[in-house]
Amino acid sequence: MAITTLVAGKDMPACTKFADGLVQRGRYVVVSGPETTDDENTNAEDAQSERQQKLMGKASGVATVEWNKNSPISSRTFLLSAETIFESLDEVVMYFDEELFASRADQVDIEECARGCDEMILSYQYLTLEVLRRFEHRHNADEPGKLIYLIKEGPSAADAVRAPSLRNGAYSIASPVVAAASSAFIAFTENIVALYGDLPYVEFFLVRGDKSQDLVNNDTAFAKWLGGYIDDTAKLGEASSAKKSLNWIKPGTKVQQGNTGGFSLFGKK
Repeated sequence: MAITTLVAGKDMPACTKFADGLVQRGRYVVVSGPETTDDENTNAEDAQSERQQKLMGKASGVATVEWNKNSPISSRTFLLSAETIFESLDEVVMYFDEELFASRADQVDIEECARGCDEMILSYQYLTLEVLRRFEHRHNADEPGKLIYLIKEGPSAADAVRAPSLRNGAYSIASPVVAAASSAFIAFTENIVALYGDLPYVEFFLVRGDKSQDLVNNDTAFAKWLGGYIDDTAKLGEASSAKKSLNWIKPGTKVQQGNTGGFSLFGKK
């Protein structure tokens, strides 16, 4: 059975290349999409849309599911939809693309603060708690669910003051709202791992990079590396732990094969 991976936070169509990279690593992929506001949809139409999504997803390997990021109930529905389309949920990637968020937030006002908290802070927290609940009931020590926190960092307004060369047009500069959300994502991630990292039914991966790395700048290659890294780690057959999982992984890191034929995350055994 193919692995089913849900990618949340970097919505379609921006996530197209990343999803394609995961498909190339043998995964079915469900990606978050913005919630529509068509009040005329009926239950019958919703059911038909779900059937179409399942057929299209099976054919292409990628399905897009609506996610209302400020709703805890929508987070639960998001996960259930992924399981309905591909009949399992094995991996969840929480993707925080700081530069993408920065490119869409060019002002600082009350509305932006409220929207930013919903989209860039609360959404990841709501979904994390729902994922942990689902994994507890669907996975075990032999086949733990994988929860991956992935952040693509970018420069903030403060960074640009310290280094004016950053304002050369090559980077989107994060506003105070986006920069604060990025810090919140990292803090929440690390402390979730500290609390839940020793549980047998979930395995955590923390990945942190920035646009200056060619791999990170190419979403297809980035996703292919990530899928390969997770697959190779599984071959180790070692139990994860909170202490081990708290180490941020640099994109491009390889799980190396040791002299005994096994694999090692830290070079040869």
